[in-house]
Formats: sequence, structure tokens, C-alpha cells
Amino acid sequence: MNRTRTRTRTHVTERGFGLIEMMVAMALGVLVVGGAAMLFLATRQANGSTDNLSRVQESVRTSYDQMARELREAGGTPCDSQLLTANVLNNAQGGSPDWWAVWGEPIRGYVGTAAFPGAAIGTTVGTRVTGTQAVLVRYGAALDNVAVTAHTTTTRTFTTNLLNHGVAVGDLLLACNYRQAAIFEATAVNLTNGTFVHGTGTTAPGNCSTGLGLPTLCTSPGNVFQFLPGAMLGRFTAAGWYIGNNGRTVGSARSLYRVTRNGPEEVADGVRDMQLRFLLVGGTDYVAADTVADWTRVLAVRLDLGFESPDVQAATTSANNARLTRTVGFTINLRNQQP
Repeated sequence: MNRTRTRTRTHVTERGFGLIEMMVAMALGVLVVGGAAMLFLATRQANGSTDNLSRVQESVRTSYDQMARELREAGGTPCDSQLLTANVLNNAQGGSPDWWAVWGEPIRGYVGTAAFPGAAIGTTVGTRVTGTQAVLVRYGAALDNVAVTAHTTTTRTFTTNLLNHGVAVGDLLLACNYRQAAIFEATAVNLTNGTFVHGTGTTAPGNCSTGLGLPTLCTSPGNVFQFLPGAMLGRFTAAGWYIGNNGRTVGSARSLYRVTRNGPEEVADGVRDMQLRFLLVGGTDYVAADTVADWTRVLAVRLDLGFESPDVQAATTSANNARLTRTVGFTINLRNQQP
């Protein structure tokens, strides 16, 4: 018996993507790529903002640490801030002494239009930015662990308790006890026996006399005063702080500057403004510099510093395509001026 087997052949129809499927796929692809691009841009902007903020914070820290340390010392000496002081520096004499050579005022502020002796207003590198304020401080920073063991007035020689006392030729020094102080230049140094000399000289700054007594006389030897063993020594410092042009074409064009007799030095970039107000003895509020009549009565300084990031913000619109800015305020007490 023959059986007939019937085979059924199944035909499979093969199809590709249709136009609609391709358009949907392309739309999804565009969405994915667009989302990735937006995430990349957002991440880039966040990283840029974080970096700018970090650099602004670093400028804030550097500016505050250095300025506050110096402002607190205004008017200070290793002994007493109220001492009468002889000053025999050549540059402190005459009707127009150099600003860095005189003692007198412990601190002085300058409003935006007032002439500041440490730096002229201008547009070149190191000059002061117009409209920004400035401040000068003077003090005697103690030489740690250094004291006078002998002062021989005939040879104009100080002997200290340390052989390596740290004094160098040309240093401006302040010696004091509880009778008076004296400012002078070290003209010779000997680290073998721990001595230094305060001789006369015509080379700036130099000393106009060697007496170190009051009143200051510039006829040799002047009024002679002997500092007895136990007298203290410090470095005489006069420094100014201001906002200056740093000359850069990339990044912030302004910086915080410190100026001494050796010239200006850049301290922190991105500091675009400085405003100052002062609290006086008996005062109830901080006042502007141009209203202060007696700078020896200043007790504290209100310091407002404006900072800007070195780079513009990574942004997609021109409205926020700008530098990150911050204004930070500090209050600094002048510890040597407290009643």
C-alpha cells in the first residue's frame, strides 16, 4: 500500500525597515546625542565654575592672610607702641621725606581719588587702578629670640645674645626699651661675634647720625642714647597695599599689590577692588578715610575686597558668559592700637 506524503512548505517573507521605523530611530538617536552633548556641556560648565570658584577662594585666602597679618601689626614695636621714637634714616629727614622712611602714623587710608605715595594711578603694570582705595601701615616686627646684650655708643655697635642674629647689611631696624625707640640702618654685620654697627653714610638710606637719642639731630654724633642690656630689636617695616594693573591680556587684568621701599610686588591676581572704612577711638561706626583727622586713633579696619575669576564662565548664552565675582568683607583689629 503506497502512502502519499504531503509536504507543506512554509514560505517566510523577509522585510527591511520602513521609512517610519527609520525616522523614529533617527529621532531617538538625535535625542540621545543631544542629551549626551548637553550633559557634556553641563559637566564642562560645572567643572569650569568649580575651578574658577576654587581659584577665587585661593585669592581670598592669600589676600586676607597677608593683609590681615600686616594690618594687625600697625604701629607695633617689640616694646610699646606709644614710645617716642628717634629716626636717623637719611630718607626720613627734610621737608619731603620718603613715605617708607618715616614713623609717625601707624596706618593711613586713601580713598579712590586720593594720591597714594606707594603707587601712582595709571594703566601700566604695577600702577594703581583708579577708583580703588589703598592703605599704608608701619610697624616694627620683632626679631624672634634676639635681644641686646650690649650697646657701645663710641663704636656704634650692638651686641646680641645670638651669633647668627639674622641682621644683614642694609636692614632697617628698630631698637627699643621702655624709655624710647630708635630707627636706623645696619651698616656692618659680624656673625662671628653676634654684632652689628649703625654707622653714618650717604648711600640711601643710610644714617644721618649715630646717636639714636631724642630729639633727632643729624650732626655727628647727634644726641647719644645707650640701649642697655635687655633692649629689644625689630625690623622697621613700611608697606602699602593697593589694587594694581598686572598687564595681562588673558585672565583678570587686576591684582592685589604690596609695595615697600624695594618697589611693588604682586600678591594675588583676580582682586579687582578694595574699599576701606575705619573705626576710631570713641566711634560707634566705621568711617571713610577722607573723614579721619587723626590716624593714631584708628582701632580697626573694615576691609571689603572684590574678587573675579581668572576665566569667563563656560556658558551657552551671552547673558551668563562672564567672570565669576565675589565681594568678601573682613574686620581687622589693630592690636597695638587698642586702649
